[in-house]
This record gives sequence, C-alpha cells and structure tokens, in this order.
Amino acid sequence: MQRLFVMFPDRAPGIGLLWLRVYLAAALCWPLPQAGWHPWVAAAGGVLLLLGGLTPVAVLLAIAALWSDGRGLALVLLPGCLLLLGPGAYSLDACLFGRRVLVAERGGPPPKE
Repeated sequence: MQRLFVMFPDRAPGIGLLWLRVYLAAALCWPLPQAGWHPWVAAAGGVLLLLGGLTPVAVLLAIAALWSDGRGLALVLLPGCLLLLGPGAYSLDACLFGRRVLVAERGGPPPKE
C-alpha cells in the first residue's frame, strides 16, 4: 500500500487533506441517498474516507456513489484528487502503511550476510 502514495504529509498539508476527507465524507452521507444499493456504498465510502483507511477503495466507492446519485461533476472528480494526493499523515493508512524509522544499535554485531 505504501507504494501507492509518495508520502504522508503532516502539518498544514496533512490538515488540508484531513479536511478534504471530512468534506467528502459529509458530501457522501448528507443527505444519505434512499434508493437501491447506493446508500450502503455511500455510507461505507464515507466511513473509510473519514478514517482515512484503504483510501484507494474508499475513493472508488465515493466516485461510484456520487456518480450514481447525479451530483455535480466537480464533486464527482474531487475524490480523484484525494487519490492522487494520498490520505495524509492524519489517517489510518499512515498509521498502518506509513514511513517507518529504523533505529540501529551502536556497537552491536555486524549484520550476517
């Protein structure tokens, strides 16, 4: 999953991505569509976007729900921006798949080859 995103920005860009995820989750779930399979897709996509978990799957669910609901083209393309930018540092994806810091002990034995 880490290969899908170049980085997980924090501070102001990370907060901006968090607000984008919150806005998209609100757009999906307010008002909740009433017809067919579509409300479940909207609710699942909204929850995943809000938590920032499985962002590529959440974006696909969001696009499908917004497209079938007949929302404006700008709102339908907005999840695609999130797909290109990534979930940000304040997300479940960053906790699970983010960058790791490796700490090596000094004076320890050399690695075996």
